[in-house]
Amino acid sequence: MTLPLRIAVALALAACIAGCAAPGSEVPSAIVTTPRAKVIAAERSNAVVTGRSTRADVLAALGETLVINFDTGYEVWVYRLARTRDGEFVVLFTPSGVVAKTRVRSG
Repeated sequence: MTLPLRIAVALALAACIAGCAAPGSEVPSAIVTTPRAKVIAAERSNAVVTGRSTRADVLAALGETLVINFDTGYEVWVYRLARTRDGEFVVLFTPSGVVAKTRVRSG
């Protein structure tokens, strides 16, 4: 597991633990649905269009990957970039399922 992936998982777990530690609090929690991010070629990230692409579009273009579901309805999908050291393509979905933001993080 790469360092950025470990950090994402640790943050998600910390949010869940914080929510359990304070009954009645409004701390957002998250669920990580898959253990590993899929590796994609960097140029494939061009298939995702902010404000237009949906979860189904991204799934069809890039495939299944690590998904972090937040109780607010937002989702983050994380893809690893091939031929980079710890590079990632991160996609943020709104609760309605449309891409809100994308980000390429270099390793």
